[in-house]
Order: sequence, then structure tokens, then C-alpha cells
Amino acid sequence: MKFSHTLQFNAVPEWTDYYMAYDHLKKLIYQLEKERVEEMSNNPNMDPEKATNFSDEEFHRNNERFIEALDLQLEKVFDFYTEKEAELYAELEQLQIDSESPDFDGELKPSQLEMLDSTHERRRSSAIRAAPKASEAHYVNIASSTNNLSDLNVVDTLARTSTRRSSVSRKSFQSAQSVSTVAYNRLVSFRTRCIGLYVALSELQSFQDLNRKGFDKILKKHDKLLDGNLREIYLKKMVLESRPFMTETRQALEKQIERVEKIYADVFTNGNVNAAVREFRTHLRDHIVYERNTVWKDMIGQERRTMDAHVKDAPKPLFTIPYINIPVTRGLLNSTISFLVAVVAFVVFLNVDIFGSRPENYCFALLIFCAILWATEAVPLYSTAMLIPFLIVLLQVMRNPDGSVMTATNASKAVFQSMFSGTIMMLLGGFALAAALSKYGIAKAFASHVLSRAGTRPHFVLLANMGVACFLSMWISNVATPVLCFSLVQPIIRTLPPGSTFAPCLILGIALASCIGGMTSPISSPQNIITINNMSPSPGWGNWFAVALPVSILSLFITWGILLLVMRPGRTTPALNTVKATKQEVTRSQVFVCFITIATIVLWCAESSLASVFGDAGVIAAIPLFMFFGTGILAKDDLNAFLWSVVVLAQGGSALGNAVNSSGLLQYIAMSIKDGVEHLEPLAILCIFSILILVFATFVSHTVAALIILPIVQQVGLALPTPHPNLLVMGAGLVCSAGMGLPVSGYPNMSAIMMEDPTGKPYLTTNDFLKTGVPASILSTAVIILVGYGIMTAIGY
Repeated sequence: MKFSHTLQFNAVPEWTDYYMAYDHLKKLIYQLEKERVEEMSNNPNMDPEKATNFSDEEFHRNNERFIEALDLQLEKVFDFYTEKEAELYAELEQLQIDSESPDFDGELKPSQLEMLDSTHERRRSSAIRAAPKASEAHYVNIASSTNNLSDLNVVDTLARTSTRRSSVSRKSFQSAQSVSTVAYNRLVSFRTRCIGLYVALSELQSFQDLNRKGFDKILKKHDKLLDGNLREIYLKKMVLESRPFMTETRQALEKQIERVEKIYADVFTNGNVNAAVREFRTHLRDHIVYERNTVWKDMIGQERRTMDAHVKDAPKPLFTIPYINIPVTRGLLNSTISFLVAVVAFVVFLNVDIFGSRPENYCFALLIFCAILWATEAVPLYSTAMLIPFLIVLLQVMRNPDGSVMTATNASKAVFQSMFSGTIMMLLGGFALAAALSKYGIAKAFASHVLSRAGTRPHFVLLANMGVACFLSMWISNVATPVLCFSLVQPIIRTLPPGSTFAPCLILGIALASCIGGMTSPISSPQNIITINNMSPSPGWGNWFAVALPVSILSLFITWGILLLVMRPGRTTPALNTVKATKQEVTRSQVFVCFITIATIVLWCAESSLASVFGDAGVIAAIPLFMFFGTGILAKDDLNAFLWSVVVLAQGGSALGNAVNSSGLLQYIAMSIKDGVEHLEPLAILCIFSILILVFATFVSHTVAALIILPIVQQVGLALPTPHPNLLVMGAGLVCSAGMGLPVSGYPNMSAIMMEDPTGKPYLTTNDFLKTGVPASILSTAVIILVGYGIMTAIGY
């Protein structure tokens, strides 16, 4: 929870205006940060690399408004605390005098007064049913005779408690039957004053803590964003020396609270302070639950109303279907039409004999049905994947090695065996590594330290951010990387001058770099998992790195050059703000996560050499899963947060590929294509399939392109006079990540197109992707075909 939310949630509602204005000070810091960057940009003689080292005079001048604002807030807190402290301490002195009154000793003995204390008696089922109404009326009479405002508040709290049939009200009513009305009224009034004073003093203590923490956090933020040391000076000399935050003041307040507990114990609990404290805390908890719950609901309501201002209106129905009166929106209409097209195609191909074999015909109908659903996303991708095992068994498309059709029992076993393999286990291991690196801030710390050294020149800042995005995509997937990187560059974006093209350039650069990063490691994207699943033998991490890293690095620099050429960010923004490195001590948990991560990656890279020990990369993936979950580094919630939709999609794709292969359909299609391309060189065949996949990945999805086309590519490679299945599959698999010409081409692009400025205007448009993403996609594909082909040939593919 952000501290601004913590402050709102824990603040006393009646004192809201007297807490420090944390949000106002934070906005002021952001404004000073922006002005500082503008000053750097307007001063061409200032060295951008050393612009952050301001002199003391410049620092004081640029932060004078912030210090003045701090002084005003500190003065406001000081005045309110001093006034409230004097008021409550005076009330405590009067309470002490009243507790020593002979009236209490003469009229009401402690043994009788214990009947008022809910902690001394258990709730009895025989309590008088009329007690709530009687006690409520009685409290109203007490309230009318009470002059103190705090007493009124506590009486009101107790009245609310009585309406909930609390134990206190029942005991109070019963006590009223055994003592005189005058004495009872005096006793309940005194009890109410004690509880009210205890609650008020406790809230004053909370007022101290929240404001002290607020000043500490706002000064820390100031020093981080503006490279100052104001926290150490101002906090020590001004805040901690102010009366509300002095050690002596805090100790005095604690002693006053102890005095109230002692007074209450002497009168009501026979001197048992622990019992008095339990009683007080019960009332304090009830008071806080009621008051804070109200504040929390109000705050959430305000935030929702604020957020709703940027939410698009709910889609209105286009028309209502006659007779059944069902309203249909555009989205529902498109999904319904796409689904019906898939069903019609499915039924038609089930009844058309194309291949002369029933299993092949039915499997082709299933393939077309799934391809249409995946391409149109009429239903979620993973939902289609869940349906595949059912249809495979129902249609009886699986064959035995001798060509006979499998029984339903054998087919179901074969399907489920194909849905969990070493590749799926490696995917889960990759999720565990990504979750640990993200949860313990390792990825963020690495990224912030690299970006903090990128300087202030737009060209190099853009390249550094793209490099970080590409590198992080290797380990925490190119789905999560853009979200992390977009949060890290906020200090740069919020300080840009109006009309700067650097913000859209930077966001687009991170998205395209994340797409390129999707080809860098076997676990960086779902399409890589599908690629490895179609390669035999598995390439291993070493061979994958040997091909993917040079290709991705060259593609990254080419994309960087295209962004600079098309968007020219340096013309509108000569200098930028810097990203501050996180300053946190390295913990044992972080060291442990890094050790397990490095050890797992080393074992994956050495998989081919250790095949006799581990057998498969999926076995190695069990190491991070056990070590992280077994030691508590990751918890059940982290396991639930895995991208299970991606796992299910990969499993469905594996089942479909197995069915297409078992039915004989894949061999038929591959042989048909082979007859048209067998006279071509492998490079030309790779070029043809790369263009096909690039178009499909750009307009549909990287993962869907891999699911549908890669199995065919593998069989074509096997059917060539000189088989090159792994060469064609890996090359085509890498091209899947190169499709980045549209906002819908991949998860990073989708995240980027949703980024908005403070006014709610999107940073990017589809035209931005067309101008930069399309040429970047074409050139990256050319690099994969040419450079990748050479490397794969060199390693024996």
C-alpha cells in the first residue's frame, strides 16, 4: 500500500486537515524535478553527464519552495498537536481529581463496579431482552448531561455498540437494577470519559507516528529524485527537534496513557491494569473499525470515481435479436460470427473426403477449427486448447504404429502423455525463476543500476532502456518485462517538456526490444517453448544462445537506429532526467535466489553434456521449483500467479501436434509441400516459411503462428533429401518473435499501446507501430534468415 493510502486509512477523520499534506509535497517534488531537467536542457554549456552535481547554492535555490512548503506543514502539525495535547492533558488532570472523589469510595465500591466491566463476566444467554433499548436510552440521557466533546464522541460510539447488543450494554443495564440511578449515572459517565480519553490519547500517538513517518518518506523521495541530502539535515534539525516528535514528548504521552489505564484499573478492575488495558483495547478496536472502515470505503469510492473518468463508456448494444430479446454488442457479434464460421468449417470438412482417409480428414477438420478460433480469438486461446483433447478422442484421429485407429482408452492416454513433457516442466521452472527475481526486487535493482549509468543523452538512454528490456526478457519473460520497464522510466517521462517525442519513442523502444528479447532464451516467450517442442533432439540452452544472442543483438541495434531515424527524439529533448538506482542492502534471500538461478541456467546450458545424469531439461527445472517453494522464497500465491493460461495453451498445442502427426495428416501435408520446394536450397525454404510466419505473427499472434506452422515446418525439414528439421524449425521459431509491426502483434506491443499521459491521451498510435515496427520486423527477419542460417549451419543443423 502506498504511504498516501496508509495516511488516509489511518488518519482520524476529524483531524484530516491537520495531517501533513503528503500528496501536495510529492507533486511539488515532481514539479521541481521537471524544472531541474528543463534548466539542464536550456543550458547548453552544462555537461549533461555531470549536470546532476549541483552546487549548494543552486540546490538551495531550486528547492526553496519545497523547504517553505515543508515548514508550513511542520508548523501546522506542531500547532495542532500542541493544542490537542494541552486539551487532553487538562482533561486527564480533571479525571484524576474525579477518580479521587470520596463519592466513588462512599457510594460505589469496586466490587459493585465490576458489574459494569464486560471482562469480568461471561455473556449469559439469560440476559434481559429489553436491555439494548433501555441501555441505549440511558446512554442518550448521559450524553445530554455531558459537556465534553470527547465524551459525546465516545458516548455515541458506545450507543452504536449497544445497538449491536454488546456485552457492555447488557451488563450496564443489569447494574442499573442494583445501584441508585444517580450513582449509576455518575459511574457510567466517568467510565465513558476514561474510554474517550484513552481513545483520544491513542489517536494522538498515532498522529505523531504517521506524521513523523510522512516527513521521513517525503524527504527520502526528495533526496532520491533531486540528488539532495535534505533528509539527513532537515529531519534531524527540524522535524525531530519539533515538539510533537521529540523523544521526551513521546515518552510523556506514553506515561499519560499509562495514567489513564491506572485510573481505570483502580476504579473498575480492583487495580488490575492488564484487565483495564484489555477493556480499553476492545473499545479502541471497535472505534477504529467503525471509523476507519467508513474512511476506507469513502476513499475507495473516490478513487473509483476518479478512475472511471478515464474508462471508456460501456459498449452499447447494436441491436436486439428478435423473439428472444437478447441485446448484442459489437464484440459479442464479432465473436459469435467467428465461432459460427469455425463450427461451419468444422462440419463441412468433417463431411468432405480430401485425403482419402477418415482419421486424416477428421484431423484436418480439427486443425482448421482450432486455427480459426485461435486466429480470431472468438473464445480465449487457452479455452480452445482445453477443448482439443476432448475432440481428439471423440473423433478417433489417433493411430497405432501399424496404422489402425486407437481405441478411446489408448488415445486418451497418448493425448495426456503428450500434454506434459520436459518442455512444459521447463516452462514452469522458468516461471519460478521469473517470480523469484521479480518478488525480491532483483530484476528491478539490476535494471535501475544499469539505467542510472545511462547518462542524460536521449540516444544512449533509449539504447540503455532497450538493452535492459531485451536482457530482462530472457529471464522474466517478455510479458512481464515491459510493465517493469515502463514503471522504471516514469522519472524520465514525467519531466519531459510539452511536445517532446522522446516519451513515445522510449515506450515504443521498450516494447520492440521486449519482442526481440522474446527470442533470446528458451523461456523468454511461449513461442520458444513450442519451437523447442518441435525440435529433436532438443537444442539445449547452449546452442540456443549461440544462435539467438547474435541475432537478437543485431536486431536490437537495427531497431534502435530505425527509432532514431524516424522519431528523432534528440531534436525536442536535448537532455533527460536520470533514473535513480535503488539503494537497498542485499539480503540473504536475494543471494539465495541469485545462486539458484545461476546454478539452474548453468545446468541448462550444460544439458547435452549431462544427458546421462539428468536426461532432460525438464528434470533440471525441478531444482528452482523445489528450492524456492520448499524454502518459502515463493508461496502458494506465487504459484497461483503463474501464467497458467500459457501452460494450458502450450499443452493444447502439443496435443494437437501429436494428433496431426499420429493421424498421418502432417506427413501428407509435408510431402505435398516438399514436392514443391525440394529442389530449393534450405536457405530459400527457410526464407519462404519465415515470410509466411512473419505475416501470420504480425496480424494474429506470435504463439498462434508457432502452434499452427512449426509442426508443418518440422515435417518438411524431415522430408527433404538432406533433412534439416532443426534448422528450419529454429529459424522459423525465431521469426515468430520478429513480428512486431502492429499493436496486436504481441504482449509488449499491447502493453505499450495502453500507456497514457497524465491527461489520458495515449502516447502511441497504430501509425507509430507501422512507421517503426514494420521496417524493424522486416530487417530483423532478414538478420535471422542470413546470420541465423549461417550460425545454425556451423553448429550442425
